Amino acid sequence: MALLFVMAGSPAIAQTQGRIAPAAGLETIQVRENVYAIFGAGANVTAHVGEDGVILVDSGSTATAAQLVAAVKAISAKPVRLIVNTSADMDHIGGNEVVGATGIEMNPDLFADEPHATVLSHESVLTRLSGDDKISSELWPSETFTSRVRSMYLNDDAVMVYRMTGAHTDGDTVVLFRKADVIATGDIIDLRSFPVIDMKKGGSIQGELDALNRLLEMTVPAMPMVLKEGRTLLVPGHGRVSDYAELVEYRDMVTTIKDNVEALIAKGMTLEQVKAANPTAGYRSRWGKESGPWTTDMFVEAVYSGLKNPVKP
Repeated sequence: MALLFVMAGSPAIAQTQGRIAPAAGLETIQVRENVYAIFGAGANVTAHVGEDGVILVDSGSTATAAQLVAAVKAISAKPVRLIVNTSADMDHIGGNEVVGATGIEMNPDLFADEPHATVLSHESVLTRLSGDDKISSELWPSETFTSRVRSMYLNDDAVMVYRMTGAHTDGDTVVLFRKADVIATGDIIDLRSFPVIDMKKGGSIQGELDALNRLLEMTVPAMPMVLKEGRTLLVPGHGRVSDYAELVEYRDMVTTIKDNVEALIAKGMTLEQVKAANPTAGYRSRWGKESGPWTTDMFVEAVYSGLKNPVKP
């Protein structure tokens, strides 16, 4: 059964595969032959399955960890070998302990008391988690990287783990499955809202825009005359699966709002004056929210603050 992900103002995105029977209350769709997106576990979780085992991008929340284990087992009997955390947010790392305990690390330690999947993140994620007394060390990554990209070959695919500096947070990571042509983007993209820029965790409007532009460089658009699937698909940290066309639209929206706020700042306007000038006009009804954890005003505040007091990555 084909899936359609419809977005106003852009073509429908037809998935070549279909829904998997729900497991433990979570929804799973097959994005590509061996790539799945699992929804409802806090943040979205991307699963890449193959002979070597299961690769997960993020592990959801602690509250849904057991459900995620069941959902993963419903698509593969292989052990989880690798969990990549795309940020230090609890809805992305909360299942590290429980889900990881069902797996085997990338390079098994024969003397380990208990097997556990390798949990990989950028070093910034470990720094933030280890600096918070409220977060158990069992949720920390077991391995970190500091380079621009960490590459490996698993499940007959090149797995490219890229650092995106200071977009949503200072620990943002995206994962490209090169052969499958799927990118797990973390919270850099959320087609349900304006991008969430967590300045307390090192996020910034310029970092967000830079990350969106880098994602566009990694993403192949659909080819109109090709009958089979021929484009990169994006699994965001929240919201639906998308593609190049929607990413362009999202990037253009962020660029326009940034330029609008920048122009208002150049006129000497205060934050309250900028808000009153409505720099999100034309986009607010589609991506804006007036209540909840991330409102339009909060987004404008983050853009304004980031432009007034830019932080070097």
